[in-house]
Order: sequence, then structure tokens, then C-alpha cells
Amino acid sequence: MINYKTATLEELKIEFKRLSKQAGDMPLGTRKEFYHLPAILENDETPLAVASGLMGSNTWLITLTDRRVLFLDKGMVFGLKQVTIDLADIVSVDCRTRMMTGSITLSTAGQDYTIENVMKGAVIPFTNLVNSARERLSDADGGLAASREYPVEPAPMEMIIQLEKLASLKERGILSDEEFSTQKARILAM
Repeated sequence: MINYKTATLEELKIEFKRLSKQAGDMPLGTRKEFYHLPAILENDETPLAVASGLMGSNTWLITLTDRRVLFLDKGMVFGLKQVTIDLADIVSVDCRTRMMTGSITLSTAGQDYTIENVMKGAVIPFTNLVNSARERLSDADGGLAASREYPVEPAPMEMIIQLEKLASLKERGILSDEEFSTQKARILAM
């Protein structure tokens, strides 16, 4: 295991390849994001896998650690965009594959984060790795993350947003008619 804080560029290159293989992907155009990772990682945080895909119109590096999922986009010339989702805050992980690529959606209690154009061979392995990391975290904290309480009564606008997202998932073929009806009833019952 390397120390990311003191790793040389050569050590980071080797680690990038190793983490890419964990999900069966070789992230394209995201090395500069990976080389920025040591500045973002906490001292005892362990990266588990990396992949890449589009969020919006930019290519992002997705890094799974033992604590969180990091989305990084360093830009062509300058700047850094970062989205961090703690594993304990993820309520579901969904994936969809197409002919050559796919998408991964991480959902929290209040928002969905979707990465498109992930290489098809990495979609299911990365999704499985996220779920495994969530399970290990839940086991480590005695299930406290799984028992986290969220607001039971969403505001009417929040309910509308949830229903729109649900309809979008059904339209894209991610949810069956039965799954859609079940989730719609759950939202409306709140």
C-alpha cells in the first residue's frame, strides 16, 4: 500500500493502473485528476477503485475509497470541481449498460449523481465495489449508517421532484412498471 501523500509521480502512475483494474476500466483523460488525489485524501483513507465517465459535458474521475466516492474534474487548463459522497449517505447504487458504455447512479436521500459513458466492462464491477464498501462500512459501525433517519414528510415540491426522477428512471428503462408503481405509492404515502 502506498502513502498517497508522499508518493512519487511514478508510484502514482502504477497505483492508477492498479486501481483501474479493480473495476476493469482504464479511465481516459483523467490522470491529472488522479494525480491531484493525494491533496484530497484524508491521511488514513484508502482508495479502492477508479473509473471515468461523463457528468454534464465533462469527463470526471470517479474514485471509490473505503469512506466515500469522489468525483473529480480538473478542467483542461485550470480549476477543480469536486463532488464528495460519504458511503454512509448513499441509499442506492444503480447501473445500466448499453452496447459499449453504461451509467452508474449513486442516490442519497436528497440527490442522484449519474455518471454516463462509463466503459461497459466497468459498470457492474464498480457498482459492486461501491455496494461492498457500503456493506463493510455498515458492518464496521454496527449498522448505524443503515439506521440513519431521514425526514419522513417531504415538502410538496420535494415530492414532485422525487416523482419526476422516478418517471425519468422508468422512461429510461431502469425501473419496470411494477417497480415504478411500488416506488410511486411509497412516495405518495409519505
